[in-house]
Amino acid sequence: MKRAAIWLLAWGLWLGLLTALQAAFAPKAIQFAIPGVASAACITSGLALWAADRNRERDERSRLITDSSSATGTLMVGVALALLGSGFGLWLILIGAGMGALGLGGIVREQRARGRTLRERDTR
Repeated sequence: MKRAAIWLLAWGLWLGLLTALQAAFAPKAIQFAIPGVASAACITSGLALWAADRNRERDERSRLITDSSSATGTLMVGVALALLGSGFGLWLILIGAGMGALGLGGIVREQRARGRTLRERDTR
């Protein structure tokens, strides 16, 4: 979780820097408000996530959620392609639906493996 906080903080600081640099080019307040509020939201979320992670005690041995899941990424790419297909045609919708089905199958497989691990740990 600490990596997520670092990325949020870095993105918020980068947006803040870009907001400050556009002062020479954008005289209207709305052009500062949009990236400025996004920057503040990212920094606030990053700090809250950092504090939550710092206060939480966790045992890495009992952690059953993976840091990265290729099945989740595949599902999201499939959904994005299916939505993008509304503008490009049925062929892209079908490709996206197929990728989404593969991702969903992977997530089901991961959850079943997680359930087996929990059952094995409880029997010990």
